[in-house]
Amino acid sequence: MTKVVNLGRRPFQEVHQEMLDQLARVHRGESDGEVWLVEHDPVLTAGRATPDEQLRDDMIAIERGGQITYHGPGQLVVYPIVRLPKRDVRSWLRGLETFGVGVCEQFSLSAAPSVDGTGVFVDGLKLASIGVAIRHWINMHGISFNVAMDLSVYQGIRPCGLDPSAMSDLSRATGRNVTMEETRQAVETRLPELLG
Repeated sequence: MTKVVNLGRRPFQEVHQEMLDQLARVHRGESDGEVWLVEHDPVLTAGRATPDEQLRDDMIAIERGGQITYHGPGQLVVYPIVRLPKRDVRSWLRGLETFGVGVCEQFSLSAAPSVDGTGVFVDGLKLASIGVAIRHWINMHGISFNVAMDLSVYQGIRPCGLDPSAMSDLSRATGRNVTMEETRQAVETRLPELLG
């Protein structure tokens, strides 16, 4: 069973460096991989597909796919730093989406994957965003679940290329205050489906 590590609340750049180090350990065969659960301090990251005109000085450009996304309080980010079950990136992205749909099911929500492998939607609103980088067939980055957020943070950017009004969270979708602990439990319940 892959080790699941709850990092608590941590700055993105610090965790990003540790993720690179962990990927190197997996590549050298020193680790079977880990899944990290973390809540970040507020940060905007820009993936490889971000249009140049949307890049700003207050964003961190990183190696994952996708465009601009926000990480911050009230959001649980899941980083599976693991070897892909098979050497098929498209299959891995579909697996992350299925995992995201499964986490929503834990809250009795009927969710749907995006058409492009970048997220999970409930009633047409995006609750989870996906962006990965694959090196040596090992995954970096992952999926972020909006749990109970101040959605105004999305104003002024195009999150994953979408209008800010497309973003929501688990609390709004369920009509009650969903906690980070509940979400961590839901993630851990559904992780075996993702990791095979």
